[in-house]
Order: sequence, then C-alpha cells, then structure tokens
Amino acid sequence: MLNPLASGAPSLATLGGSRLLITAAGKDHLFFRDRSERYYEAVKESGWKGEVEFFEEKDEDHVYYMYDPNSENSKRLIKVVVDFLRR
Repeated sequence: MLNPLASGAPSLATLGGSRLLITAAGKDHLFFRDRSERYYEAVKESGWKGEVEFFEEKDEDHVYYMYDPNSENSKRLIKVVVDFLRR
C-alpha cells in the first residue's frame, strides 16, 4: 500500500507540490539506491509537471550521513538538501 511503483498505485503525475529531491547512496546494501533511481525515472516519465532532481553519493552506503555526519560526503548531502530548500 506504500509502494508508489506498485501495480494499481495512483499516478505519479498527480503528486502534490512542484519540486522533488530524491537522494541515494551508490553502495546502499539494502537496495534503496535502485529503488530511488526507479522512483526518479517513474516521476520523470509520469507527466508530472514539477521539477525532480536526483542526487547520488556513489561511494557511500545506507544512511552514511548518520554514521559520520562530519564527513565531506555527509556535508555535501546536507548542502544539496539546503540548497534545494532555499530555491
């Protein structure tokens, strides 16, 4: 019931809002990276009229920003989120 890509899910073209940021860790051992990319592609192809962005930190694993919030990659992710919110 929570999978936006499942058969019978509501159309992504009806998403609320006008902007969406999807982030991923390239080495995510829980496969969230692939799910994130599929979601990004599905939103782009849905006809949704908003702006969608995808940010990936290729050399990181699941929730890397929580394990080492002071790393350069964690700081980069926070900057991406903050910049997205400021626009």
